Amino acid sequence: MKKILNSSQAQKLDAMTMIAQGISSYELMERAVCELYAHLRSIYKDIEDKKFVVVSGTGNNGGDGLGLARKLKEDKAEVSVCMCDFSSNISPECLINLNRVKDMGIRVLSAKDGEVDCFSPTGNMVVVDAIFGTGLSRSVKGEYAKVIEAINSTDATVVSIDIPSGLFADDNRGNDGAIVKADITLSIQDYHLSAMFAENSTYYGDVRIVDIDHDKESLASFDTEYGYLEKSDIEKLIKPRHDFDHKGTFGHALLVAGALGKAGAAIMASRACMRTGVGLLTVHVPMEISGIMQVANPEAMLDIEDGKNMQSKVIDYEKYSSIGIGPGIGVDSRAAAKVGSLIACGRPMVIDADALNIIAADKNKLESVANCILTPHPKEFERLFGKMQTTIEKLRFMSEFSSAHNTAIVLKGGVTAISLTDGHVVFYNGRNPGIATGGSGDVLTGIVTSLLAQGYSIDEAAMIGVWLHGEAGRLAVSRLGSISTIATDIINSLPDVTKSLQARD
Repeated sequence: MKKILNSSQAQKLDAMTMIAQGISSYELMERAVCELYAHLRSIYKDIEDKKFVVVSGTGNNGGDGLGLARKLKEDKAEVSVCMCDFSSNISPECLINLNRVKDMGIRVLSAKDGEVDCFSPTGNMVVVDAIFGTGLSRSVKGEYAKVIEAINSTDATVVSIDIPSGLFADDNRGNDGAIVKADITLSIQDYHLSAMFAENSTYYGDVRIVDIDHDKESLASFDTEYGYLEKSDIEKLIKPRHDFDHKGTFGHALLVAGALGKAGAAIMASRACMRTGVGLLTVHVPMEISGIMQVANPEAMLDIEDGKNMQSKVIDYEKYSSIGIGPGIGVDSRAAAKVGSLIACGRPMVIDADALNIIAADKNKLESVANCILTPHPKEFERLFGKMQTTIEKLRFMSEFSSAHNTAIVLKGGVTAISLTDGHVVFYNGRNPGIATGGSGDVLTGIVTSLLAQGYSIDEAAMIGVWLHGEAGRLAVSRLGSISTIATDIINSLPDVTKSLQARD
């Protein structure tokens, strides 16, 4: 799993890489400059038609920007530099590149002297933001803020190096200063934690990773709180299927879902559950929707309530490997009684949708959610746990709650955060608005319930399920477009995604 380092760890990794690889700080900077420029060149193939303005600070982030100015000049591009020289302190590496820029005849303006006419938009301008890097820990005010405001007021494309200047790499609580609003951020080596937060998306824009070959052993030595999922992580978790396996091998799941007028929730959750490989599925539904359920998903068995909606029929949960509860069940007293009786049963369980809202109305039930996966969207999260101002607050709460209750929390969003039972938090960096559609959460519930039934742990089922759901959504959007994709398209794309992971002995 890819690690997300904090700003202090990132600086230590630089130092450890220099020692391990026997290179100087300037040589590491030059490596970064070459990789940054390769990415910039891939973005702007018509580089000769652009006017580039590099806005540089006096630290090593500024040194990266000045190195890019050199590369642009060597490539015959039109380039100038605006130097934020409000401080007399300049890093040795930045000074080397500043002198090299001047020796090449590149125009260098002084922001200290008010020379900011370079920001006058021309329609083909690209501003390269290299003022501050990840080491920034104070809100940007004063003269630096004026430069950032000037950048934000142009209609030029803005490319930030490593991180938008003014933004902190990790925790931005209390950051009330000026922040560059980038169109593209070229993030060095990996994502920064703040790039995972919805409230920072307006600053980061499109994030692209620039690998500068840090020492791998040094990177592996860091213990981190956060990471993000890649396909290779999921491939390692997928269990092989053997020639003599049978339906009993892959578990018997129970879905408690649906009510009159909400049969679709039960149908989508059950179809997704079957498509994710469960051996047997029983769906607990009220009589009123049993007919449509039997037709819509003939592979599933039904446990039918005798009366309207969710009555008081006792569920024999002992025979089930996992339980998923919530999609479309309603929030009346009978549904509440059903949720209350099931969450204390001890079976691995996914709790979603109406079940989450029932628990939110009686928070004493939260003490019974051990061995569960909670899958709230942001509003459901707020109802469950209270309002929190920033994502970092939510993540720290999730981490503490998960480790205390042996429960995973899946906070759904453009970037989905998963807190694991050991307190670590991992992200699925989906950023796919095409699957922000009704029923998408029901599909996720079915997927994760299926995985729990097959014997995956709470943590494994949460991670695999989120990844499968996201990748199936990505595939559906690639086929149909983000406007037309609906929840059943995610289900229909699951076979192609699971096939790409399938292991067999």
